[in-house]
Amino acid sequence: MYHSGATNCAIYVRISFDFEGTGLGVERQTKDALALAERLGWRVDEVYRDNNISASGRKPRPEYLRLIAALEEGRHNGLICYDLDRLTRSPVEVEHIIELAERKSIKLATVGGNVNLATPEGRLHARIKASVARHEIEQTSKRIRRMMQDRAEKGLPHAAPGYGYKRVDGRDVLVSEEAAVVREIAESLLSGISVNAVTKSLNERGIPSPYKRQWSRVTTRHVVLRERNAGLRRHQGRIIGKGDWEPIYDEDTYYRLHALLEDPARKTTTGSAYRYLLSGIAKCGKCGSPVRVILGPRTRNGKREKRKAYVCSKCHGISRNVESVDRLITKLVTRRLAMPDAPAIFRPEPDPLLIAEANRLRAKLDFVAGQFARDEIDGDQLTVITSTIRPKLQSIEAQLRPVPVDLSDLATPDIAKRWKGIPLERQRAVIDFLMVITLLPRGKDAPRRFDPNSVDVEWKR
Repeated sequence: MYHSGATNCAIYVRISFDFEGTGLGVERQTKDALALAERLGWRVDEVYRDNNISASGRKPRPEYLRLIAALEEGRHNGLICYDLDRLTRSPVEVEHIIELAERKSIKLATVGGNVNLATPEGRLHARIKASVARHEIEQTSKRIRRMMQDRAEKGLPHAAPGYGYKRVDGRDVLVSEEAAVVREIAESLLSGISVNAVTKSLNERGIPSPYKRQWSRVTTRHVVLRERNAGLRRHQGRIIGKGDWEPIYDEDTYYRLHALLEDPARKTTTGSAYRYLLSGIAKCGKCGSPVRVILGPRTRNGKREKRKAYVCSKCHGISRNVESVDRLITKLVTRRLAMPDAPAIFRPEPDPLLIAEANRLRAKLDFVAGQFARDEIDGDQLTVITSTIRPKLQSIEAQLRPVPVDLSDLATPDIAKRWKGIPLERQRAVIDFLMVITLLPRGKDAPRRFDPNSVDVEWKR
């Protein structure tokens, strides 16, 4: 059923899954296709190889696209493939190939020898074969989706275990050293230490990252935010229940970390901003921009004066001595932390009315789920009801979650004595948590000495 007369042809080979990564599948196809070209007397101009790529149409096939372009340009007037389903499994692509073959007088040969696009019967055979292949793809996809859903409902893992775990006999078990690193990251972040500082500490101590390279800010965030760490199973973008593996930390920690790191208002200042107590935290009283620190002018011998000043990072309309402002804010914040009610600021008692409402909404969801199970309502009704209730419940649950950053250990009567020994990151975190600080502009006739009234403090809590 092959055509003669083709003087220059292309060979196309493809395999969907190269499990060993050796390319042996496409090499075997190439060998058989070259042998066929020799029997037909066709000259092979080029071999196009798509290794480890499906023909389902979900992902582009670079070599297939390059082949089609070459055929359109008339660089080949013959095409050999191992079988039609190696070339395409899409009815749309089959129609394109049929049209292209007719328009450009391209002859097609397959190693199986069962396709002749020059005849109506051959074209019908190609169309039927592509339709059957598409049906097989859809059925396989359906089975895989159902299998993934079943594994998710049973709490079984679905992907590589990742940092903190290893897979043993199909189950994910903790790697103690890595799990300890994840807990340390979580505890540090929830104590007020920044992602940058945590990342720097990991690198300085030579702790290898999941990729056996230096830790980056992105890697630190990714590792600590995984739902797997809390023993939760995600499927199709949402958490659907518990996994069958041991968690690294509890669910409360998971939700607090997400509340902390995904807060749109979270500051992302880096570098020198963290060297001073109020850099990036205090605001300019003229334009509202955050302040930064500038050093004193250089003396004749080239050294800088010791005095430093907070200045507006945008309009430069205010300037305050760093030591004077820091001393005032330190006195105010330590006095507040020493008060008897200070621990409750960081661990407030949940509102009983919100708890009752959350329980009521959960009961309602359970009730409609039972109605659906008993065929009293259909799937569309279940979707409408749950899509109305779930956002309300999620909003209330967010309000009931504890404050993300745990600074309660700083709320003690002796905090004034301890303050200097607390890392700067945590000092900044507690100030940012409790206060809105604005450095007010001074009049022309204001005295040069520091005026505490030029610093406005508004307590958030």
